[in-house]
Amino acid sequence: MTPKRNGAYVDSRTDVVERSCDHCGWHAVDDTYPDLIERYQCHLREAHPKIWLRR
Repeated sequence: MTPKRNGAYVDSRTDVVERSCDHCGWHAVDDTYPDLIERYQCHLREAHPKIWLRR
């Protein structure tokens, strides 16, 4: 398993993508980039709404 740091498309079935939040200790790992980004956007909306709206 090769982690792709802070989002990137996976190259093989054994790759995973991971993302951390620049504003807190939140961290997630997922199998696909779109799923990871959805989780990250949900985190921003729930935990950091002003930051999510600003972007």
